[in-house]
Order: sequence, then structure tokens, then C-alpha cells
Amino acid sequence: MDSYSGNAVSASGTELAFGSEWMLTGTSLLQTPEQISRYPKLEAHLADGIAQFPEIGVDSVLFYNPHRGLLFVTYHQVKPLKPTSEISLHNDSAEVYSKEYARIFGDMTSHIDDDSWEDGPSSSVFVNVRYRPHDKRVVLLQRLPGHDNNIAIFQICVTNARKGRWWEDYPAGTLWNADLGDTDNIDQVASFIHSSRNMAVENLRLLP
Repeated sequence: MDSYSGNAVSASGTELAFGSEWMLTGTSLLQTPEQISRYPKLEAHLADGIAQFPEIGVDSVLFYNPHRGLLFVTYHQVKPLKPTSEISLHNDSAEVYSKEYARIFGDMTSHIDDDSWEDGPSSSVFVNVRYRPHDKRVVLLQRLPGHDNNIAIFQICVTNARKGRWWEDYPAGTLWNADLGDTDNIDQVASFIHSSRNMAVENLRLLP
């Protein structure tokens, strides 16, 4: 963690930002398999989130921030994934909608007209969102451009089931106390998901 900027720096020296809605004070990053294994259900929790996008193969975990549900990884594309939203520094589609989450957010809006999306992002951040009603799990995926290794950010949000000794199985702040499947929580969920735009913009500014 860079003490001046508050950004995270990977082992390879890549600097990555969390956006203007910064982490809670004192929140540590989990970076090693040993740190993740301290929590019995965390590895499965992260794997389930990644599995929402079978088009993406994760090569390595850079770090995980429990309080924002942010998992930074290097990845390769298993097959093309058309983004449902695109974020750039100068012209972006602020909506982060998807077919899977249309029940709450409304119709999907796609702003990707260029066929080059199949090659992955080159100058903007590609975004997708998927929602599983049964698990009450929302996963937002951002793919960043411009790195030697492909870098993606999974934002994994799951409703707290309040069953079992969950406070020992997951790091504090990992699970949502708001019901992600309840339309009464639309404003809270939409605000949280939309805040990812700030993170995308901050990471675009860091690119060489």
C-alpha cells in the first residue's frame, strides 16, 4: 500500500486505485494464499464470484479488499466477452446495466459498437455485471487496458445469510447486510455499483 496515494502496488510494481470512495480506515489487503486461508469460506466465496464469468480465466490473485468486495487479478480470456458498458476518461456510458440484473436496474444498454471489443480493452475499461437471484450475488467485472499482464477487478457482493458462524468464516465487511434481491434496496445497490465508475477512472489515470 502506498502511504501517500492510498493506492495498492502489486508485487510487479503495478499501481492500482480504489477510486474516490476509498477503503475504510484500517482495512488491510489480503495478498497471499496464507492470508486468504485464514478464513474457512473465503476461497470458495471468491471462486464463486469469479465463476459468474466463465469467459475469464484467472491466472493469479494480486490482492483482495474485503470491505469493498474488490478482487484484483491477472487474467486471460477463455472466449470473447462483450462488455455491457464502457468507461473512458472523456466519454463513458455511466450506466452499468446487464441482462442478468435487469429485474432491478431496468433494460440493458450496450454502448459497444466497435467490433474490436472481441480483442479486449485497449484504451477504456470494459464493464459487465451479473446477478444470481438464488444466491443473491452481484458480481461486477472491470477489465483494465494497457498493462503487460491483463488485469481485471471483480467486485463481489453477496447478501449476508445470517446463518452459521459467518463472522469467523469471512473477513469483516465481506457480506452485505442489505438484501440484494429486495427491490426496496435499489438505491443502495445502484449507488454502490455505480461507484465503480470512479474506480475505473482512477485506474485509467494511472495507466502509462
